[in-house]
Amino acid sequence: MILMVKLKLKVGPKGQIVLPKIVRDKLGIKPRSYVIADLREDELALQRGLDIEEFLDWLKKSRKPIARCVSKLSLEDEALETLP
Repeated sequence: MILMVKLKLKVGPKGQIVLPKIVRDKLGIKPRSYVIADLREDELALQRGLDIEEFLDWLKKSRKPIARCVSKLSLEDEALETLP
């Protein structure tokens, strides 16, 4: 199920907005953490950014599978496939 919620947020004098606590809790946004802002045409989408510990955990988990995939790649095979 996709949760869709629209919120009306007020922009402060310095151009800042405050995300309500319920939104921060739902997305796991903590004080001093980062969010990713994606500007599209006439809208702004925000998503939680990874903190350094989460990123390092992700990197440790994905490093071996990525290395296996890369080791299977062969530039010679790729070049031969593209030649007529």
